[in-house]
Amino acid sequence: MGSPCASTEDCGGELICDVHDGQGTCQHEHGHGTHSGEEDAEEDCAADTRAEHYAVGLSKSGSLVTASFVSADPAPPIRGDNSWVLSFSDADGAALDDLEITVTPIMPDHGHGTPVSAEVTPTGVPGEYRLDPVNLFMAGYWEITLDIALADQQDSIMFGFCVD
Repeated sequence: MGSPCASTEDCGGELICDVHDGQGTCQHEHGHGTHSGEEDAEEDCAADTRAEHYAVGLSKSGSLVTASFVSADPAPPIRGDNSWVLSFSDADGAALDDLEITVTPIMPDHGHGTPVSAEVTPTGVPGEYRLDPVNLFMAGYWEITLDIALADQQDSIMFGFCVD
């Protein structure tokens, strides 16, 4: 396991050739189908029922906070750097300011995140924050968790996207 490969035939037995960015390693199947290339990973991801469809206004709620997409550049999210603007409100719809937000993108099927940290800055509009860059460096299913600190309380919201 972990040895270089060009196709699944190079791995033999129960392993697949997991190819990303032109380099393959023999791995156990981990949720995106048997494949020997990035195109197959994209096809498997497009059918992933965990992925949400991006749209302006897409919202998720935690126990205290609701996060809603105001914009994404590009839209929908793509492989590489993304810039998102989200609005944050309480259960009554009131804008929330003075939040501490940590952005954590991970690929759960691969067990890794991204080496690039997103900076979170207020936009000047009440309750709105820019997250930039949200680095989704490879094709596949990503879960982006927003850990939110509000005064002395904590909340967490997760968005899941398939990126090409």
